[in-house]
Amino acid sequence: MGCASACAYGGGTVINAIATGHGAAFPISLKVVAEVCSSDEYRVESYADVDLAPIRRIAEKVAERFGTGTLSVRFSGDLPTAGGLKSSSAAVNALIIAAARLAGVEIDLFDAARLNAQLSKWAGISVTGAFDDAVASAVGRSYLTDNHKLVVIRELDVRGKAVVLVPPYEKRRHKLEEMKALAPVIRTAVAYAGLGMWREAMLINAVAYGYALGYPPEPTLEALRRGAVGGVSGTGPSHVFVTDAPEELAEALSRFGRVYVVDIPQSPCST
Repeated sequence: MGCASACAYGGGTVINAIATGHGAAFPISLKVVAEVCSSDEYRVESYADVDLAPIRRIAEKVAERFGTGTLSVRFSGDLPTAGGLKSSSAAVNALIIAAARLAGVEIDLFDAARLNAQLSKWAGISVTGAFDDAVASAVGRSYLTDNHKLVVIRELDVRGKAVVLVPPYEKRRHKLEEMKALAPVIRTAVAYAGLGMWREAMLINAVAYGYALGYPPEPTLEALRRGAVGGVSGTGPSHVFVTDAPEELAEALSRFGRVYVVDIPQSPCST
């Protein structure tokens, strides 16, 4: 029975793509590992307590795509599955790359991210397909993308350290029409990102989505006061901040929930 494994990174949001279809994300060093094996039936196991039914459907499509036959999939890792940290993108990326390895197929990481976006949208685990998240997770770099056309617009030079905040409150429910109403503001963030000004883009996005989703502003304001940039990641509730003083910021944010100090990778994940 053959097996293969691969890993992919979680991430933080620069621009959420729901409002305009244009998005940007960056990787963080927390990751998901997928081990796929030839099997007599489809099975999916995970280190996290999440709904695995959509991932099983994706596994069937991936097996069909690479001609591997029936697969069992086991996920491990240290990436929290709290909303906003790109855990779904990471899991599907790791599954795709591992299945390609099992089949002996060389797959370009950008193509893996495109397949991820297509399957994630098909399975209903992402509104836009989250191509921006998938690219950052697979390639290990930050990019501005068009999530409708599945094309990369430009690379963003996001590097250094980040602080992840996982607050105790639950994910806020959101309506697509409410998120799309942010489009005039988010188009400004996209314009900044198009110029490589990702910090300005990230700030606009965090404030706009944080306000629209109704998350408490105190963590973002605390981070801004300390020279960091960031805020709600995806549609939350997790927040991610890029900072030059990660330990100090982590200590300051610890009163709002669990905190993690992470690296911002500059290359693909390696098991």
